[in-house]
Amino acid sequence: MDICISAIYYGPAGMSIHKRQIDVDGLRIGMFVSQLDRPWIETPFLFQGFCLRSKSEIDELRQYCDFVEIDFEQSEVSLNDTQMIKLRGTSKSTPSGSKRKRSFWRRFLQFLFRRKQREQVNGPGAGDHYKDSVSVADELVVARTLHTGALQKLISVLDDIRRGATVRVPDLEIVVDGMVDSVLRNSTAMALLVRMQKTDDYMHAHSLSTAMWALVFGRHLGLDKDSLKALGLGALLLDVGKTKLPLQLIRKRGPLTDVERMHVRNHVNLGLEIIRHAEALDSRVLEMVATHHERFDGSGYPKGLSGSQIPVFGRIGGIVDSYAAMSSDRSYAKAMSSYDAMREFKALSDKSFQSELVEQFIQAIGIFPAGTLVELNTGEIAVVLKEHRASRLRPEVAIILDANKRPLDDFRVVNLDEQSVDSSKTVNVWITRGVKPGEYDIKIDDYFL
Repeated sequence: MDICISAIYYGPAGMSIHKRQIDVDGLRIGMFVSQLDRPWIETPFLFQGFCLRSKSEIDELRQYCDFVEIDFEQSEVSLNDTQMIKLRGTSKSTPSGSKRKRSFWRRFLQFLFRRKQREQVNGPGAGDHYKDSVSVADELVVARTLHTGALQKLISVLDDIRRGATVRVPDLEIVVDGMVDSVLRNSTAMALLVRMQKTDDYMHAHSLSTAMWALVFGRHLGLDKDSLKALGLGALLLDVGKTKLPLQLIRKRGPLTDVERMHVRNHVNLGLEIIRHAEALDSRVLEMVATHHERFDGSGYPKGLSGSQIPVFGRIGGIVDSYAAMSSDRSYAKAMSSYDAMREFKALSDKSFQSELVEQFIQAIGIFPAGTLVELNTGEIAVVLKEHRASRLRPEVAIILDANKRPLDDFRVVNLDEQSVDSSKTVNVWITRGVKPGEYDIKIDDYFL
């Protein structure tokens, strides 16, 4: 069917002249996908609106959708140039039974695709090396004491280094040992506490949260206990060189000058000078500190290493250091929601960070991990209570603000994974976006502690 753009005005429900709903079989490279026939978060596409660049992207869309909305104003192809576009609802001659078979077949292909994707991306047993041995509630009791003690010890060690003392590695190893044991018992409890930590000292809080995210990630990757300890210690020491920089530079608000940026970047070499004098330090810790600001495409510093030139612990360090920064308030930027941070990582795949490690990190941390705030399609605001490993996009949430963003007298717990569906098999309630920390003056610890 040939379609002339001059004959198109508005589609269903007042759709713009530039937007048309098209059957996925009619997709072409260069089209800009502006909307799906289902919530974006039910698909692997973290970007809400993107231009089709390859046949594989079209094939992937075919596994999840029957039709999509195309914005031809943003597309690299126009309706005039495209032949045989299958507009939704124009195939009236298709028997209803055939359409049911097609829908069933697509659901079956979707199942096979997801299973194949798990096998290829996750690798054998990724995320299944360790099992939680205690509940989040039980581990929170222990983890809260561990977290408080770890932060105090870290402050003491780093302040001593700032005054000229050598790094007390045994003290930090005790901190890491407790964190490793906690994360192995339950990977959610310590993560919750890091999200809830309240301190004006960004540097200490950042070091502790970086170590915790490193351990959660390392557990997911199946690292043995000795490797987890080295990973956690390396993460704690990533910014140890900043103890030798002026506090006014570290706490400066706004953009840095070129000279100031040069001094800040030197914290990597300063950190190596500090920890090289420590006895019996795992070589992987040194590698991690030395390379956590190197980037996969060679754009990092201090040596401009790329790809496999960067040791694995350095690649992991770069990811967890960046995530800890993104998810915290800094002097020059507000915290991002976990969802937005993961979208950022997706955009940086095989640029700043290795794509395979990014995929694993997203699986380890989750799109909507416990303790994060989300907005539902109903307009209500909820806090994530529990993430389901098999359906991470449909966690258990507590609805705390109504559609008008007013606090409820009592929160209402909803398990999105158990939501009923209507006759069209469409889920009634889903998450539309992640909410930035502090956006609605909500105290997360009220729902966990």
